[in-house]
Amino acid sequence: MKSEETLLLLEDGTAFAGLPFGEVGEAIGEAVFYTGVVGYQEVITHPSYHGTLLTMTYPIIGSYGVNDEDNESSCVQVRGIVVQEYSRCVSNFRATGALEDFLKENHVVGIQGVDTRAVVVHLRDHGEMRAMIAPADARREDLLNRLKATPSPFEADLVGDQPGGETLPAAGEQRHRIAALDLGLTRSLTAQLAQLGCAVDVLPSRASAADVLAREPEGLVVAGGPGDPRLLESAIETVRALAGKLPILGIGLGHQVAALALGCGVRRLKTGHHGVNYPVRHLADRHCDITVQHHSFVVDESAVPASVEATYLNINDGTVEGIASKEARVAGVQFHPAPDEMGRPSGILGAFVEGKR
Repeated sequence: MKSEETLLLLEDGTAFAGLPFGEVGEAIGEAVFYTGVVGYQEVITHPSYHGTLLTMTYPIIGSYGVNDEDNESSCVQVRGIVVQEYSRCVSNFRATGALEDFLKENHVVGIQGVDTRAVVVHLRDHGEMRAMIAPADARREDLLNRLKATPSPFEADLVGDQPGGETLPAAGEQRHRIAALDLGLTRSLTAQLAQLGCAVDVLPSRASAADVLAREPEGLVVAGGPGDPRLLESAIETVRALAGKLPILGIGLGHQVAALALGCGVRRLKTGHHGVNYPVRHLADRHCDITVQHHSFVVDESAVPASVEATYLNINDGTVEGIASKEARVAGVQFHPAPDEMGRPSGILGAFVEGKR
């Protein structure tokens, strides 16, 4: 092997050879794969992918570059990225730079030339697991021992202390005031709330119920983010304390936090949902939506109390994708509400803001 070659090593000892791109070095994270054809900039900057080594399933990545508008957060969130073919040719009128330069600027390790189909099949069959990107000339046994000795990122609180404290203005006339518990708030979500006329008070993940009520909001959005919701005791307690006092909408990780606050259970998926093509059914009217999802944990369908209603189910695997409790005034969706084909905000967000949920 040549010293410039790079290795993707999984914790079960499976290895895939490739070449470095982006930052050259080592990275350890939880191996997951993303099924979307486009959107690599949004995904690698999405807070839900903090702590991961992300495999892109589309075979050519980087062809439309990166720009100054599509980041979902202020930094790159993934610890490493795995691609089959990196395109050094950038062709898009919105591009302001190349993906590889963007990764280098953010010190993110990448590996290209990998058979990503084989990686995806292995993770699908054996489950998500820890992985390492490292120089291929390093001693394999030493790398594997170090990988196994490193705890999974999902064993830690990946949300941490978000700074919070800012108020995001409405787009145009302000008609509502919403508080957001920041477990990994995305720019696309806050943009939709702004479009709905909401000023959004962003609060840190460990904000108390009193902190939220002090802002006098019409409702609370619990949004984001990465990792295991069962580790977020402060956020769970805040939602529990606010239940019944104001409308609460949980999204993604926030949905799982809301579920735990209502007495539901949460479990780890063998292979998480990471992509833009997940069908979910709204049980009230049987309508099906194709949704965007970014999660490795899910509400346990066997641990939903009678006081909580399951509102959405995943058509592929039957997992719970939405919950509601009228008495507690709490609702949650596992998927990430996206604008419609005309660019209008999600109907789920619109109904919440207008007090119809």
